[in-house]
Amino acid sequence: MSDEEYEVIPTSPIRRIEKRLERVEDTSSTSQVQKLMEQVIELIKSNQRIIDDVVKANAELRDELAKVPGKIDKLLGTMTDFMEILKEASQEEAGGAAIGPEVMKPLADKLGELVEQNKKSLESSGTMLTALETIDKRLKRLYLGISGMYRR
Repeated sequence: MSDEEYEVIPTSPIRRIEKRLERVEDTSSTSQVQKLMEQVIELIKSNQRIIDDVVKANAELRDELAKVPGKIDKLLGTMTDFMEILKEASQEEAGGAAIGPEVMKPLADKLGELVEQNKKSLESSGTMLTALETIDKRLKRLYLGISGMYRR
């Protein structure tokens, strides 16, 4: 037994270290990390809801804008029919005698302006629809990128 060595060390520093370790374990930094993770998950869910709402609104807007060209075409057809009826009515009132072009010119000019405005409106609607499609594609890419990032 003489081969064994013994050393006397005070136990109070060791006890203090043990108590400190217990306090650190008791403060439970894991619960703080867990709370942080819950907040991050809630943020992700909120972000997902926002993206879903934006995609849904974008789709609804695209559907409504897709209806605009048909309605403009219908309006142009109605205006053309109106012009024909107006011409016929003016000829009947004149007793069959044709009204000179100078009488119809202001009306024809105004209707021509309306037709041009409708064409411009149709073109801008097409441009807007193209822009919305681009936005939709970018949102889908962003959505897929974010979804892929959180699945890992």
